[in-house]
Amino acid sequence: MNILAKTNKLELSVATTMQAVTNDRIFTQGKAADNSEIGTYSEGYLKTRKRNNWGSSNKVILQAERQMVNDWKVIPTNPSPGQTIGLGFKNEINANKSEWVEERYNKKIFSHTEDEKKLISKIVNEQVKKILNG
Repeated sequence: MNILAKTNKLELSVATTMQAVTNDRIFTQGKAADNSEIGTYSEGYLKTRKRNNWGSSNKVILQAERQMVNDWKVIPTNPSPGQTIGLGFKNEINANKSEWVEERYNKKIFSHTEDEKKLISKIVNEQVKKILNG
């Protein structure tokens, strides 16, 4: 949390907004960075999902046990002086899962969509105007 206290408002505003936006896209809508569906669950896995009360939809949403959802956070991306923040997983297991899922479905999932990139630009422009206008 020390890094967040030292982070400038612009960076923090972008990171927290994008955490909410990407969380919804990935873990609720089940969409990859190209806005296509991440994938569909196999019939065998659907039986496991039903048995564990994880839902009956075959749309991949990466939240069966909510581990990845709960771990997708604003985190430091550079632990040296001049630290920056970004989005990622605090837990190495979930970071590895994210790489496996992208390989499994052959899609970028945890990257930003074009609309998300536009939103980042909008946030930056608004924050810069606020800074310049006092």
